[in-house]
Amino acid sequence: MSFVGFSLVAALLLVLDVGLGGMLSLGPIRPSLTLPFVVYIGLQRGPIAGTLFGAALGLGLDVLGAMPLGSTSFAYCVVGFACGKLWRSENAFRLLWPWSVFLVLGGVFVEAVSHYLVARGGGLEFTPLYVRSGLPTALYTAVLGVLWFLSPLHRVRSS
Repeated sequence: MSFVGFSLVAALLLVLDVGLGGMLSLGPIRPSLTLPFVVYIGLQRGPIAGTLFGAALGLGLDVLGAMPLGSTSFAYCVVGFACGKLWRSENAFRLLWPWSVFLVLGGVFVEAVSHYLVARGGGLEFTPLYVRSGLPTALYTAVLGVLWFLSPLHRVRSS
């Protein structure tokens, strides 16, 4: 898939995440539909593409969401870069390693950043807030990402 194709998928996921993400919520637990795509880009295309797509998607979420501008963008940049840097795309791409592991670690990091900012801004304690909604959100996102991996939608045809 080309850069334009990835950009169209990213824009579609951004609209779905902002528009329909609330319908998938379980109380305070709201999955991210864009984080699995950032992890996928980082694993398949490398650290530069992972960083750029992470920055763009995160900035889109920041503009359309309630987080401070740049916070989700920063977290997605780090996740996209780490996935691309820690994994070589010529290795086998399997469900457990690297997909599930990187998806859970990326979700834990993104939720830690966002919950830390919310806790600091609202005068709340970080740990109870993170344990009640941050970790379950990261796991919920990982479960949706694993379901996406098992579906035929993640396959990319080579041009």
